[in-house]
Amino acid sequence: MKEIKKVRSYLVIVSLFLFMVGVSTLTALAQELTEFKADFTTVEAKGKIISGTIYIKGDKIRQEVEEDGGTLVTILRLDRKVSWILMPDNKYMEVSLPFDPNQPQNQDFEMATIGQEKINGYDCDIIQYTYKKKSLGVLKQWVAKELKYAIKIESLDSKGKVTSTTEYKNISRGILDDSLFELPKGYSKFSLFGK
Repeated sequence: MKEIKKVRSYLVIVSLFLFMVGVSTLTALAQELTEFKADFTTVEAKGKIISGTIYIKGDKIRQEVEEDGGTLVTILRLDRKVSWILMPDNKYMEVSLPFDPNQPQNQDFEMATIGQEKINGYDCDIIQYTYKKKSLGVLKQWVAKELKYAIKIESLDSKGKVTSTTEYKNISRGILDDSLFELPKGYSKFSLFGK
């Protein structure tokens, strides 16, 4: 029972991560991608803060989050349309990605560049996505021109209230080892449904 509660907690973090990545993918996949590592913080309206490290290498992404005294690692392989959640005791869960990373995630929005701002040393274009379905609200991205990737993302509800903000800091560019984006040896597959 305790393991199921922990997995549910992991899945909440992963779903937030998938949303963040899906949004960034709108901008990034159409352009030349870069490699970098960064610290990130996501602040939700209810005060929950999620912090960790993210590694980006083209269409491969790794996120590490400190949770309950351990490190939760999520690896997204957009090229394979799969994500892996590495759990304690050398177990992992596999989750199919709910979208085609080579296609826009949501066609029902209007996109506009609404300004420019320097964020953490990077010149950024501020891109706003206004969803036609009003209940989805608005999404803003600060896309670093040099990285061609969103380094700040802000979600607003239908009334204009900020519901979450994610920001990358301490960005370090450079070649990342491919092993960061593979399942480690010795891990066995785990399923909530025993399959």
